[in-house]
Amino acid sequence: MKKLLFVLGLFIVAQVNAQSVTVGKNIYTDIPDITKQQIINALDSLVYKIGVGKLNINDVEQDKGELTVSILKDQQADINDTTSQKQLINMYPVAPGQYFISIAVIRSSGPKPLLKKIINLIASNRDGKITVALPLNYLTRLWEARKVGNIIYHYPDEINIDRAKKFNEKNTLIPTKLGLQPEVMDFYLCNNYQEILPLLGLGYSAEANGNTRNGYGVDANCIFSVLHNEDFSHDLFHYYAARVRKVPRNSAAEEGIAYSWGNAYYTDEKGEMILQKDLVIQLRLYLQQHPDASLYDMFSKNPTIFNSMAKVRSVISGVICDEVERQKGTSGIIALINCGKGDDNYLAAVNSLININKTNFDTAVKALLK
Repeated sequence: MKKLLFVLGLFIVAQVNAQSVTVGKNIYTDIPDITKQQIINALDSLVYKIGVGKLNINDVEQDKGELTVSILKDQQADINDTTSQKQLINMYPVAPGQYFISIAVIRSSGPKPLLKKIINLIASNRDGKITVALPLNYLTRLWEARKVGNIIYHYPDEINIDRAKKFNEKNTLIPTKLGLQPEVMDFYLCNNYQEILPLLGLGYSAEANGNTRNGYGVDANCIFSVLHNEDFSHDLFHYYAARVRKVPRNSAAEEGIAYSWGNAYYTDEKGEMILQKDLVIQLRLYLQQHPDASLYDMFSKNPTIFNSMAKVRSVISGVICDEVERQKGTSGIIALINCGKGDDNYLAAVNSLININKTNFDTAVKALLK
């Protein structure tokens, strides 16, 4: 029994040590020692709660608190990685009672240390209690803000109001079609994905190196743009679809509807969102040039046929979903959303709704494309 307790004690110590934050040897700060220690203690507690999955809204600043919790929970794998060291590498005051802090996650295994990411946070001292937040509000404090319907746009330089109005219309149309109420969104306009990361507290991320074309969201009613475009209706559909979905997500169904009701997520060379109607035209042209091509093979294998990041599988599914909506209305769309994971479930639902199956897939979809 004593041996068991001893082993258990070693395990607990190892877990705490794996999750705790060390202080970098070269760190310098003019923050008073008592405040510095309070911040370090708070970080240890924060990292521990992330690691054991107990972080909640009461552990962070309430403004954008749900987003802070969501982003920090995403760091759980790195926090629990016993081959990685969590090290406080910088801390400095930015306002009375507020401090910018940086934590490096460094993989210590292998021939030499590897920097995996740097997590930046704003720590606030409220009568001796330290709470943290993403640096989002701090880094955008000088940005402009403009409300367009239910969308609050935040931007450092300019905004395309026509696009913003169209997105606000989609933020009304999509939930209304699904029987939901439109929600208020905070929308941050960034030039590329690398500009989004610091707002989300990632000063550096090895896994995101070179990634520029993505956006982020909808997370806690916050959206971060794809290449400064005011339209994020692709993922807006996914956000609202999750409200009516009762089973694991079917990617074919939801991507098809997202392409049709929203867009293809990425922008074209002119900075405009790639639209389903334009992709359908390109698919028709491809079929004219490749008369022996199988639409079912394209759907199942998703080859690259467009000069963009758009997916032919999703375009084909979008055409099918449009026909489901035409024949069965919104109830048919919700049936697709709830058809269950996997292509077999998707095709079974489509066959039940509009009689398209593996046997007649090419003939039926070609007819819809015409």
